[in-house]
Amino acid sequence: MVLRLATSVATWPFYNFRYRKLMFELAKRFKLYVIAGSTLFRDGKDYSFKLVTVLPLRLPRQIRYRLSPLLAYTTINAVDPDVIWLFDTPTPIFPILKNAPIVLDCDDPRIILPMNELSRISRISLVNELRLLKSKKIRKIVVPTWMIKDKFVKLGVDEQKIEVIPNGVDTRLFTPTPLPDEPVVLYYGTFQPHRARLLLEVVEAVAKARRDVKFLLVGDIPPSVKNRLHRLLGDRVEMPGFVEHDLLPSFIQRARVCILPQDRSLGGRLPGKLLDYMACGRPVVATNVDESFPLKESGAGIVTEVDPEAMAQAAIKLLDDDRLAEELAEKGVEYARKYDWDRMVDDYVRLFHQVYSDQ
Repeated sequence: MVLRLATSVATWPFYNFRYRKLMFELAKRFKLYVIAGSTLFRDGKDYSFKLVTVLPLRLPRQIRYRLSPLLAYTTINAVDPDVIWLFDTPTPIFPILKNAPIVLDCDDPRIILPMNELSRISRISLVNELRLLKSKKIRKIVVPTWMIKDKFVKLGVDEQKIEVIPNGVDTRLFTPTPLPDEPVVLYYGTFQPHRARLLLEVVEAVAKARRDVKFLLVGDIPPSVKNRLHRLLGDRVEMPGFVEHDLLPSFIQRARVCILPQDRSLGGRLPGKLLDYMACGRPVVATNVDESFPLKESGAGIVTEVDPEAMAQAAIKLLDDDRLAEELAEKGVEYARKYDWDRMVDDYVRLFHQVYSDQ
């Protein structure tokens, strides 16, 4: 029997590559319906899943933002799924009337943020998120790390409902290559304040200490940050902008050292970029935050305090010490194999069959 699996997204397509890629993989094993609030464009591809759009793009953005989740969840009832898969914890689920088991994916929950971060989020929003996690409608909750599971349990969420499925890395795509001779330091990902502030200071410290080092910074960089980097580095920095995830290996493989500059812990998520770096055979420098646990477990890099000078000195050490850089890179490749993408997909397939069988 081929299970009917339904999920809901605000807009198709969207940036979160993990869920996008999962959709295409799961569509090979289930009859998957993707209910989208709106569609930004159609690329002419014949998707392996059924894409259903519930709102026309011409409506104002604010109206689409508020209406699309409700209409999308109502449409889920119409496709009569065997299992419902959701991954948007702030969104209410009351329009779902079907008795099909619901699997809720919490890759990036807000409720487990440190207290200073929680203070910036409305109390009503956090109460609603916790109510959703405790809802009897939710059969299983998927989280990427044991740290998040433990924090959910402390908040009163039923431990038996929580399933840990770590993020994965496509080891057929992200493959190790020899370290280049050119001293290139790479970072890819978000340029939100908790990363951008420290990144700028680290880049400045490295640039002052070594005039031969070049920087490859991949992602949507705010204009103010981009201008500052140009003024500081001139032609020593390359900023290609947003790059689709599956095109990242060619950028990572140009680097000799990769970095994860983060100035505070954010609840214990699993940064996919660390797995990507390690699978490509690149030594890593990161700060001592909860999210750096793969580096601590693998020994595939250097973990420093949240200090730009310490990060800069660690990066320079790996640029200069061939033997150490290669040793750490080998550890990273070995560690990343444990998080192979196919294993993660198999865990999801098993989980969906399990919740259907147990209903």
